[in-house]
Amino acid sequence: MSPASNRKRYAVITADVVGSRKIESFRPKRDRRLSAVSRFHLAQKLILSPYTITAWDEFQVILREPEYAPRVIFDLRRLFYPFELWIAVGIGSVSEPNRIPVNQYAGGQAFERARKAADRLKSGSPKYRMLTSFESGKDLFDSIANAIYRLQDTLLERTTAKQWATINMQIQTARQDATARKLALDISTVSRNLRRGYYWQLTETVNVMERIIQAYF
Repeated sequence: MSPASNRKRYAVITADVVGSRKIESFRPKRDRRLSAVSRFHLAQKLILSPYTITAWDEFQVILREPEYAPRVIFDLRRLFYPFELWIAVGIGSVSEPNRIPVNQYAGGQAFERARKAADRLKSGSPKYRMLTSFESGKDLFDSIANAIYRLQDTLLERTTAKQWATINMQIQTARQDATARKLALDISTVSRNLRRGYYWQLTETVNVMERIIQAYF
């Protein structure tokens, strides 16, 4: 095995807020969300350092392991709502991953691939909705991951604010009866909101994609 193939692989996420110029008071709203998600993911040891703003509506982060990407993507979707995000994931080597801010010190394959994935998202598709893109240097993995997330991106278009609120509370409580009490809803309403918000599909995607990434990397 060559030294290059033996190097640790990371996942880099580059995310853009879609239509940020149309969002009133965008900067403080962006900063509050980024600060909260940084604390959350640092506490869970999913990321190496806080999210770094790289442009007005763009931010980046390095994940500790590539298989954390599905969990982080799901969290960004639910915690940034109603903001819509393009989320690009690059997998590969990273130079100086522990120096901050990452946009000044870090580089390497994962950053280059995340940029390629981000450019693909911005180019769009005339055929279907694209909000998530993977680029890893492994064609078969990229085909699998991108096909799965194209389907999920289509589902996200239909998820409402009430459904996201129910999903977020369900993640906190892990019990539908507790979620119902917290939100002052009937259990049947909670169950319906989770079903119509595609909660079970979203969480299963996280679990399955984690296993797929582990198998490839």
